[in-house]
Amino acid sequence: MNALPLLTLLALAQTPAPPMPTQETAAAAAQEPGGRILLAPKLGFFKTTTPLSGAFFLGAEAGYLTPLLGNRLAIVAEFNFHQPQVSGTLSDPQLPADAPYTLTEREMAILLSAVYRFEGTLLEGTLTPYVGAGPGLYLHRAETEAFGSTYTESATTVGFQLLGGAEYKLGPGGIFAEVHYHFTRVDFLTTGDVNLGGFLAAGVGYRLHL
Repeated sequence: MNALPLLTLLALAQTPAPPMPTQETAAAAAQEPGGRILLAPKLGFFKTTTPLSGAFFLGAEAGYLTPLLGNRLAIVAEFNFHQPQVSGTLSDPQLPADAPYTLTEREMAILLSAVYRFEGTLLEGTLTPYVGAGPGLYLHRAETEAFGSTYTESATTVGFQLLGGAEYKLGPGGIFAEVHYHFTRVDFLTTGDVNLGGFLAAGVGYRLHL
């Protein structure tokens, strides 16, 4: 009798079965990042805490999802730009007539934030809330048009931002919506000593995970 088939059956019978997934391993798998490099454009609406009007906000971010805190802490660099303005009329008894003016404040910001992502906590891991904060460098240029001339002031200030949002998994990344609060002070002749930061509302974009 040929013993080879019998030996093969015995060897297969002694091979251990693969372990069944547990809740712990499933949770660990849910926290594994799809990619550690994060890239995203942003578009939103920004309103300062001054009489300046609201303005469209453009931004871009590049981040790295670190292994810290269970693959939930990201370090994110961000660049953004907005240009609010305000118009009015200067009235003074010393002026021969009321003089219209327009003040435009161009602001570019370079920010570095620590962002905590609540990975795998909502909707079976498809929705990821996050919060963050960090310092920023703000570049300001204020142009005032009045009396037929243009007056320009510029300054570089430091400040900080707070942010919060949520990202919904879609394709190789996720769509997201977020809000920001910025704080940075300037002391221009045209604005006085004010906080030119404010709130970014309804910021949206698509974040790619590589």
